[in-house]
Amino acid sequence: MNRVVYGILLVVGVGLLVMPLSVPVFKSDAAYSVLNTNWNGLSSFGKLLYSTGEITPLLAPYDSSGLENFKGTLVVVGPNLDFSGGEIDSLRRFLENGNTLLLADDFGTGNQVLEGLGLRVRFSKVPLISLTYSKNSDFPLTVDIRDAELAGGVMRLVMSRPSAVLNAGNSTVLVYSSNASMLGKEYGAFPLVVEVPYGKGRIILVSDPDIFTNSLFRENEAFLRNLVSSLPEKTFYIDEAHHADFNPYSSGTMVIRRAVNRELVFYYVLFIALLALAVESGLTGWLMHRFALLLMRLFPGEEEPVEEVVKRLEERGLDGDKLKTILREIETGSKLGGAHGR
Repeated sequence: MNRVVYGILLVVGVGLLVMPLSVPVFKSDAAYSVLNTNWNGLSSFGKLLYSTGEITPLLAPYDSSGLENFKGTLVVVGPNLDFSGGEIDSLRRFLENGNTLLLADDFGTGNQVLEGLGLRVRFSKVPLISLTYSKNSDFPLTVDIRDAELAGGVMRLVMSRPSAVLNAGNSTVLVYSSNASMLGKEYGAFPLVVEVPYGKGRIILVSDPDIFTNSLFRENEAFLRNLVSSLPEKTFYIDEAHHADFNPYSSGTMVIRRAVNRELVFYYVLFIALLALAVESGLTGWLMHRFALLLMRLFPGEEEPVEEVVKRLEERGLDGDKLKTILREIETGSKLGGAHGR
């Protein structure tokens, strides 16, 4: 084998190690689902979570999933199905064990969670209206981000018909609306993002789930990155069980580009080097010869009688008497340097 062959083996082998991998993709058209790639889905936010840590979608009720035994952050965006008492108990233990709940809602079932946990804080039942907005009055914006970690590199936060957080009390308000805002008959700045301590854990309330959607992700990406970075645990459990129209379906394949495993590449190159050494030194040929001898011993072939050999050669026109004479000389060793040799 020449160097070209070894080079080909190296290129092909390393190529196989880093070749893109095709895997099934599942999608959903449910609003606020990380499997939804449409404008009202969270697929972009899901990719952000995936790039930061580990994600696990929760497709079953909390008490069936064993949420109380998990460690990390539960992400609940835009829930519109009821939460059972068993789920609330499981969530309570999850928080008391020092974990985090990120709950983003406006007019869904998020208040059931807050009430079940015995908290006074609530999402408002009417939308917040602001005179400072982006595209139109349905997209109010704010620049009043009180938390320095969340504010880093953020020019503004754009929302879509948000609610507000009521009864914040002693909780920490992280983001306020602009002063030119109205909620019902009240005017002023209202809490939009609030952190509530709970047991050893904490709850982060966001009064607009739309800031996480694909349609607003680019405008809010800096804020969302800061929010994810501020979470202590980078294991994320994404609630898909409380989306009423969650209906995952298969949609072809997705290409995943695998990172190079340097250790694996090293061992493959080492294998090629050892192969080259074995071939060029003749060790491979010797091993193959010994292996062939072993096979012959394990599976001996049947010997063909001498008479049959002579008969077959006679049919080809050879002198049978001379052949027999040669065979006798071989047997006695006279032509091989034996007792009757030269």
